[in-house]
Amino acid sequence: MKPTFEEVLNQYTPMIHHIIKTLNIYKEKDRYVHEATIALWEAFCSQNCRKGSFTSYAYSSIRGKLLNHLKKEVRWEDTHMFMEAMPEEGIDFTGDSVDVGLEEYTRHLTDKQRKWVEECIIKGKKLDEVARQEEVTVSAVKSWRAEALKKLRREINKVTLNS
Repeated sequence: MKPTFEEVLNQYTPMIHHIIKTLNIYKEKDRYVHEATIALWEAFCSQNCRKGSFTSYAYSSIRGKLLNHLKKEVRWEDTHMFMEAMPEEGIDFTGDSVDVGLEEYTRHLTDKQRKWVEECIIKGKKLDEVARQEEVTVSAVKSWRAEALKKLRREINKVTLNS
């Protein structure tokens, strides 16, 4: 007779906590326990006794789901930035002060990254327009953008922390 999911969950809860511990998950642990429980449920529903033991299948399913969730979290954190407080002085993009205000934040960028900021952010051009203008590929302009954003985030964080 096949056990119920509640019985399987009770049996494999220590395994879930062990996997979470080995992956060094300490923040939002409840959410990861929930993800692991979902992975166990999916493994329970799709198990095939002829292919091997359920224990090893459950372990790899849970661990894989948690690793995928961790990767997704890291990717999200890399693309989103939280600031506890906004800087007192904003960048004024009007009139003569554009160059002065912008220079403070873009002095650490390469010429190509600065070109992306000026053309796409300030002038509102599209990536393909900048690529044609600079006679490079759209991928190259995207690369300038990615590196510029990383550097700008770092610079804004420094300004925020020093305030």
